[in-house]
Amino acid sequence: MAAAKSLSAASEPAPLGQWIPVVLWGALIFTLSTSAFTAANTARIIDPILRWLLPVMTAASIDVCHNLIRKAAHFTEYGILFWLLVRGPMARRPYLALLLCVVYALTDEGHQAFVPGRTASLYDVALDSTGALFSHFLTTAIAEIA
Repeated sequence: MAAAKSLSAASEPAPLGQWIPVVLWGALIFTLSTSAFTAANTARIIDPILRWLLPVMTAASIDVCHNLIRKAAHFTEYGILFWLLVRGPMARRPYLALLLCVVYALTDEGHQAFVPGRTASLYDVALDSTGALFSHFLTTAIAEIA
C-alpha cells in the first residue's frame, strides 16, 4: 500500500509555484541569447577586467580567456537550470529534467540562429547538455553523502 501511495505521489504534477524559479532562469538564458550579449558586446566588459587582472596577457590570450568564460557560462547556465528543475518541479525525475535541459538548449540555439550577431551551434548544445549532466552527477553525489 505504501509503495502504491509513493508511486502516485511521484506522478502528481508539481505545484505551479515550483516552476517560477525555472521559468525565471529560462528567461535569463533566453535574454543572454539576444544580440545584447554577442561576443563583441561581452568583450567590452570582460576584456578590460582581464587586462586589469592580468596586465601581461597578450591580445590573443585575452581572446582565448574571453571565449573560455563565455563557454563556461553555457555550462553553468544549464547546470543551474537542471538543479532548479530537480530541486523543484521535477524532483525524483532527473532524467526528464535532463531531457528538458537538452530540449531547451536546442531551442535556445535555434533562437540564436535568427538573432543578429549570434550563431547557432550544436557544440554549444553539447556544452549546455554537459553542464546539465554534470549538475545531475553533482546533485546525485551530494545526495549520496547526505
